[in-house]
Amino acid sequence: MGNQVLAVDIGATKVALALVDEAMGVSEKREIRVDNETDLWSEIARHSLEIVNKISGNFLGVGIGSAGPLHLSTGSISPVNIPQWRKFGIVDSFRKVLQTEYVVLHGDALAFTHAEHRLGAGQGVENLLGMVVSTGIGGGLILNNTVFNGDSGNASFIGHHTINFDGIACACGRYGCVETYASGPRMAEIARTRGWKSDSPSFIALAEDARSGNSTALEVIDEGTRALAVGIVNTLATLDIRTVVLGGGVTQAGDIFWNPLREHVKNEARFTSFLENLDLRSAQLDRDAGVIGAALGVISEIESLDRVPNLNKQRG
Repeated sequence: MGNQVLAVDIGATKVALALVDEAMGVSEKREIRVDNETDLWSEIARHSLEIVNKISGNFLGVGIGSAGPLHLSTGSISPVNIPQWRKFGIVDSFRKVLQTEYVVLHGDALAFTHAEHRLGAGQGVENLLGMVVSTGIGGGLILNNTVFNGDSGNASFIGHHTINFDGIACACGRYGCVETYASGPRMAEIARTRGWKSDSPSFIALAEDARSGNSTALEVIDEGTRALAVGIVNTLATLDIRTVVLGGGVTQAGDIFWNPLREHVKNEARFTSFLENLDLRSAQLDRDAGVIGAALGVISEIESLDRVPNLNKQRG
């Protein structure tokens, strides 16, 4: 019952769909695996229709948080890790399938940041950098308590900051991006090139071996967190802000990730005279941050209008 939003969180390896109500309750959550063999949009459309048809109250619209780059002026997306979508018109596609004009798009890491600022670890912070460290690396910004999109919707595209222009080739086409050193799959891949072996060669296995004292695993995670720290400090120094909330699968590795990251951030920040006592925080909303943040894109606009628009027919 009540007012509900279809929330869509588009990441590098999966798309999460859910209903989110105005109290931020999440229901009907589903996940669709991203691969090049599946007609991804057809799967999303099918599940979206099934979910929305279960709404017994008002359907307020669709909130989308997507991996970038985004093209807000056309409502389209070109996620680096989803090559089948290049300038894919996600907004118009949802409008047609669900027969609603109310579709709000922003970056997946910005959706995460919005949710953590509103309900999680970033509450009470005026200026905030949020980061998702997982299959890819993304960033989002809250400036002066306001969601900051930038001109095109790609503010804080931190995973693709180049920190070594002679470095590893990135899927985006540049060299030495933060993501090429610090994402979960890339750390596992770098470790494998140095002789690390595992029955399950993932970052989860790499972190477990690091906790057991494996020297290669420890070395690669240390290097990855250093690369991430450089990207963080570059961004904070550019904006003169000091609080970061980090989430995503890699951050759930515990002290084997957080201890070197904190040390590297502290070391990188010492070269400035104004980035003292940087505040690194762990996300609080876990796996629901993405869909909650996506829904907030719609709910916040409704709040700004101080009314619930009669955009869609009552469903029941």
